[in-house]
Amino acid sequence: MDVNKDKKKWDFKYDIIPIDDIEISDFNVRQTDLSKDINLLAESIDDIGLLQPILVYREGKKYKLIIGQRRYRAFKELGIKEIPALITTVDDEREAVIKSLSENIHRLPLNYRDKMRLSGALLSKLGTPERVAEYLGVTEQTVRNYLGYVGVPEPIKERVDEGKLSATTARRIVKRIADEKKAVEVAEKIEELKRSEDRLTVIEVAEENPEKTIEEVVDLARARKRERYTINVTQRIAEGVKRAREKYRSSAEEIIVEALEEWLINKGFIE
Repeated sequence: MDVNKDKKKWDFKYDIIPIDDIEISDFNVRQTDLSKDINLLAESIDDIGLLQPILVYREGKKYKLIIGQRRYRAFKELGIKEIPALITTVDDEREAVIKSLSENIHRLPLNYRDKMRLSGALLSKLGTPERVAEYLGVTEQTVRNYLGYVGVPEPIKERVDEGKLSATTARRIVKRIADEKKAVEVAEKIEELKRSEDRLTVIEVAEENPEKTIEEVVDLARARKRERYTINVTQRIAEGVKRAREKYRSSAEEIIVEALEEWLINKGFIE
């Protein structure tokens, strides 16, 4: 499907606008880590000025901020009343989302939750993961991975943000364990487990034994027999696993096991 026909070249007007007239758009790219190192950014702006204007569009008497929320916050911290801006126009919310993501979702220093939220926003405007993927210049599977993170409970997302769990493990827990309370308990428990195979086994046992307490699940998991396989892969596959590890902050084992499991499920060898 060619979606280029839906895209258009946007015009931008440069101006200095009042800080107090700016509001954050619902489709602003960044929604997390807003205060991280904001003082350092403010110091840099104070020393050398703003190197890149923020991006806004006009809505009534106000400006809606699309890109540049940290720069905007740094200016507020410095007490500066006006900020350089590129002013554009949008016909609808979909355009605001697309503009916000036009720098390419993979090139922006966003965490997984931001990418998930923005993919969901685009899906509501474009209709299908395929069209979202084409707009972002990524694979459809990448978009589906982001969307699959939407249903992860907040306490588990917080653990991913803190680096205690990988996004892959978070999705696996929610996919396997329907009860939210139990899913959070499992997430809390497997933080203590260092080996990937131990984590995977606890999730598997918890799914199979929803009536068991988390302590009973861990005991059953410890007693479960495991099979160990050693495989040789091509350089192409190894590089793909490396990229997946970096993207999802997961171990190679987690990535490979999830890929193998999905293949076995799709082929009907396991349920």
